[in-house]
Amino acid sequence: MPRTLVLGGAVVNTPDEVLEHYAPSAATMSATRWRTIRPLVVEAVGKANYTSAWGAHFAMRATSVFVSWAVEQHLPLETECVFTPSNVERFCATCTKGLSRRTRANYRSALRSVARAATKKAPWPPEPKPYSDHVHLASPYTEAEVASFWRCAESQATEYRTRILTVMLTLGLGAGLKVSELLAVSADEHVRVHNDDERLWVIALEDRTVPVLAPLVPRLQQLCREYPTGPLIGKHQSTAKDPLGTLRRHVEIPSYLPTLTMSRLRTTWMTSVLMQPDVRISEFMLMAGTVSSKTLECIAPFIPYRAADDEYLFKGAGL
Repeated sequence: MPRTLVLGGAVVNTPDEVLEHYAPSAATMSATRWRTIRPLVVEAVGKANYTSAWGAHFAMRATSVFVSWAVEQHLPLETECVFTPSNVERFCATCTKGLSRRTRANYRSALRSVARAATKKAPWPPEPKPYSDHVHLASPYTEAEVASFWRCAESQATEYRTRILTVMLTLGLGAGLKVSELLAVSADEHVRVHNDDERLWVIALEDRTVPVLAPLVPRLQQLCREYPTGPLIGKHQSTAKDPLGTLRRHVEIPSYLPTLTMSRLRTTWMTSVLMQPDVRISEFMLMAGTVSSKTLECIAPFIPYRAADDEYLFKGAGL
């Protein structure tokens, strides 16, 4: 049974009804403040064209708090003045600290969507698109989806299933390996520790050496201790038509999560690497293997730029 959304004593079923009936709680905002900002909030959220009542409700909640904050910053109540990238990032950085990580991410996502739709002059990048022209690039998993996959790995019914899912996540999110590489990597033949710094673990492949993202190193260390020889993923029929698909069928993943694929894990790794400071494009392409300029164009919208206080402009100027 879907949850019932009730606003102001009325059951609402559509986004338009949410826009009509929504009002913040008295603990959140005074009635006088809401009357002042309501026209701007309703207009902005309406332009985002939400298709579900619950989506529109969350957007109204986030946008009303954001616009109220804008008033406190003495910003004029004009769409192009309020809904700028720098304002959204500054609000999210300073006013959502008490919220959970997931809720903060949802606030930022909702405000970016509303701001893009509401403004014409503000320097918002286009909405991320999974595909561009003829390049088929799987969109990265969200932080919430990744966290759910890790929970799935820890709750598998058998050690065998836990091993498969843990290796997929560790080598996909940590090193962006392709399917053929994932099936072949072993602790004794491919995993190395850098001679000059034991914090740096790498996967030594035939065509390149890939550094493992630091947060994933402890998981890789554990896998190497448990499975010191042979493929980390376990025994499999390398000559089968789809050996990874055969292995993955043993893993239990809830239906509410997206399909787990190495291509999307690899894209998620790409975005993580490109968000590291001081990584140059040439270095990224060397670590990733073959990456076309079209792939970089497709992945760019998934990498947030540093809009707060025009930081990206200072970076571009070398300041």
